[in-house]
Amino acid sequence: AMTTMAVNAYRNARRCGLDLFDTCRSIDKWLRAQYPDQFVTAVLAELVLKTGVLRTISAGHPGGLLLRDGQRVKDLPAPTGMPLGLGTLVGDGPEIVEEALEPGDHVLFYTDGVIEARSADGEFFGRQRLVDFVVRTLADRVPAPETMRRLVRAILDYQHEQLQDDATAVLLGWSGRIG
Repeated sequence: AMTTMAVNAYRNARRCGLDLFDTCRSIDKWLRAQYPDQFVTAVLAELVLKTGVLRTISAGHPGGLLLRDGQRVKDLPAPTGMPLGLGTLVGDGPEIVEEALEPGDHVLFYTDGVIEARSADGEFFGRQRLVDFVVRTLADRVPAPETMRRLVRAILDYQHEQLQDDATAVLLGWSGRIG
């Protein structure tokens, strides 16, 4: 129910034309009103297709990974805000991170359930394994949807089909072309 409310509050804020900062604050307000002392983690992002400027707020999630020319260039800062529903705990609200993408760049967003997936002997899937997997797959020129399908399969195989936490990932690619 909280996730549904968060998504609906997001959609409402965007329909009202709120910017990224105010969208985050609006979702936070709605969640606090309906579910005091509970929270939802999220990444809010917008990409200006014309310029490649990516703006993100990481509300309690790991930072995304910027991938360029088959390599991890950097980790995007995170968290830049409190989980949604807990916003009253900080004064100024979330920080918006801006990153100028170059044509061909990819940004991978993921939940902690991806890197904290555990093998039968308790070893984490880990951030480095995640980076290596995505870099290797993209280097093979595998399209983003197939890269993500393979990643999900790898995580499930790693945990013997038993997820212990949500494991969500999104791969954004910017070609630099519009249309």
